[in-house]
Amino acid sequence: MKIIIVGYGPGGAAAAVTARMFNSESEIIIITEETLESHQKPGASMALESPNTSDLKIEDWSFKALAKKRISILTGTHVVGGDSKAKEIHIDGSDGLKKIKYDRLVLATGGIPDVPKIPGTDLPGVFTIQTMADTSLIGKQLSGMKSIVVVGAGFSGLETAERLLALGKDVHIVIRSRLMRKQLEEPMSLELRSRLPDKLKVHIGMSPTSVIGEEKVEGIVLGDKRIDADAVLFMTGVRPNTELAKKLGLEIGELGGIVVDETMKTSVNDIFAVGDCVEMKDSLTGKPMLLPIGSTAARAGRQAGVIVAGGKKIYDDLLLRFQYDRIFNTDIVVVGHSSTTAKAMGLKPVVQYFDDPSEFAKAALVTSDDGRLIGGQVISTRMGARLGYEIFDRVETGVKLREKPLLRPRHERLREYLESTFGPIR
Repeated sequence: MKIIIVGYGPGGAAAAVTARMFNSESEIIIITEETLESHQKPGASMALESPNTSDLKIEDWSFKALAKKRISILTGTHVVGGDSKAKEIHIDGSDGLKKIKYDRLVLATGGIPDVPKIPGTDLPGVFTIQTMADTSLIGKQLSGMKSIVVVGAGFSGLETAERLLALGKDVHIVIRSRLMRKQLEEPMSLELRSRLPDKLKVHIGMSPTSVIGEEKVEGIVLGDKRIDADAVLFMTGVRPNTELAKKLGLEIGELGGIVVDETMKTSVNDIFAVGDCVEMKDSLTGKPMLLPIGSTAARAGRQAGVIVAGGKKIYDDLLLRFQYDRIFNTDIVVVGHSSTTAKAMGLKPVVQYFDDPSEFAKAALVTSDDGRLIGGQVISTRMGARLGYEIFDRVETGVKLREKPLLRPRHERLREYLESTFGPIR
């Protein structure tokens, strides 16, 4: 059996490795336009500081590791089309144009940067960060840049702003409404805002109306205000890359992603899709949703890898968001739904907040109207991941919060601490 995987991101790499684990005999080939090895997060922003990215690779998904698993990889190769009836794809690589047959095909074509349609975005000095090659290219040009504008305040935007500040750059970050609007409740956004360093110039409630410059970027316009800059980085999310899927005749959903079932199978037999290019059904409501998150793509890749290799197992955690990063000396954890994404699914969420002063932590817990925990967020100076995994465990098992409180009452924890320090209290 010949398994072709188009894309070398988390979804594609996970699909290839999992397929090999479940089938030792099949031929597995990854085809990618990229020429650099798969890298860890926050590898993208780290490449700004160290354009030589060899130390950032994920060893299990490196070219050498894949070769040991007898997984071939065609780098610098563009898939220009295909024929799903003939079960072949058409590639343009170092050997020119040619056709490759497949028995099963996995599309992990990712997303396309969603840059706002404003004047000046085609100027030299306007960047997006999709691949390590993108970031490495920017990193090599940074020495001559002083002032940089980052548009977007998700995980990647904040992470990039932090790295640029560490390089001594004058950094502006432009936020349309509030920090991580879809992932964090408003009080959590405010908490995160209070932890950003003063030297980061934050512009909230504004969107760029144009990028200005003659032969290269000279600045950006926000309403009636101009910010002088040497470069502008748009970190404003992605939209599904479905160009190849459309050529193969796959069904595209109402949100613009490839439609897949719980096994990641598309509308065409023997073709699967994973990652930022797909839309899946929310497990609570059955409504379509997009989840352009690396960890979600990897889990979807694992699921597709099992099925294309001939396995039957169905995993039930594909759509469960778990994002963690440490940015500006702060742990940021997002699990499951926020009230914003829950409302978009037609749910009626209830949000509870609590503080843990001992860890300088603030948490938000999102429950459905029947009390089931469906999501949560943590902003903490330290140990945020530990609390995040407690939330993850409860969301994954579908318990009601009153049945399994996140934290025992504070007086019980204080008593335990005192008894462990001074002995039994009678």
